[in-house]
Amino acid sequence: MIGQMVIDRKDLSKLTDTLLYFMTHVTFLVKLINFGYYRRNLLTIEDDLRAQILYSFSKNQLGILISKIDSCNMIAKIFRLSCVLCILFYSFLPLLGEEKGLPLPGWLPYDTDKFYYETVIFQNFSVCVTAFNNSTIDILTWKLITIASGEMEILKVNLRDLVHEDVNKTKKIFKSFIERHSALINLVHKIEFVFSKGIFMQFLSSVIIICFTGFQLLVVPMASIQFVFLIMYFFCMMCQVAMYCWYGHEVMTTSDELGKFCYMSNWYDSDINIRKSITIFLEKTKKPVVLTAGKFVTLSLATLTGILRSSYSYFAVLQHLYQQDSQKL
Repeated sequence: MIGQMVIDRKDLSKLTDTLLYFMTHVTFLVKLINFGYYRRNLLTIEDDLRAQILYSFSKNQLGILISKIDSCNMIAKIFRLSCVLCILFYSFLPLLGEEKGLPLPGWLPYDTDKFYYETVIFQNFSVCVTAFNNSTIDILTWKLITIASGEMEILKVNLRDLVHEDVNKTKKIFKSFIERHSALINLVHKIEFVFSKGIFMQFLSSVIIICFTGFQLLVVPMASIQFVFLIMYFFCMMCQVAMYCWYGHEVMTTSDELGKFCYMSNWYDSDINIRKSITIFLEKTKKPVVLTAGKFVTLSLATLTGILRSSYSYFAVLQHLYQQDSQKL
């Protein structure tokens, strides 16, 4: 692809088409290398999820966690389906053109006409493997963040429903809540440590990919299968980056509400020592738990807005350059 970009460096339409695929595969490679490098840290996350402190709640409260996981599963299925449809369009795209083309743009050191079908099959197989593994890393990250968010939601309910009658019993229960809160903060930090670098690369490339996809939609004729493929591809990229921001935003807002729910209990009937503990806990919850991408970007809806704004800015520049080139011709 790098060789192809050098060849097409003066053709903006072809250059952006190659860059579109190039950035997608580079992003996947970075995420895969990051995932492999930190694979042992996943075992510590698994141990944390098995800890008894995170599962001391009632059956009704378990429903909160299950509903959140079910919601994430539904989003994951939609994302997988969009990936499958994207690959199907991607596979048939070169076969339906007037000229024989390859799914992946790029320079190859042999006669592609002679080995056309072998090359197409190999590239399609490679794309299927890439898409499956890439989406798996994304969905795994979303689910881990969802579990952390669901645990925070249960902790909110427990803090609100805490009854301050028996002093010793209340002390014991509130202490377990503090321990659970610390365990959840530790869990979120471990998730961030393992996946944040890959997420940062995903955000960085999403700005470019969304921009180039929008530009290709402008260049490609609407009555073509390539246009449909680009629409599906654009949806996949938007879903990929939006879900990171959405679930990260959920963790941030849920942890930010812990203090408010704690204040909603009948804390005024509690012992003076418990009230002191509550005051310290409230101070601790003033700083929400946030997930970041590479310690630079916060996973939030504001970040998603920023990504779309940046993509549109670059798209406007490309559109202007393309119009200038068209006028010269």
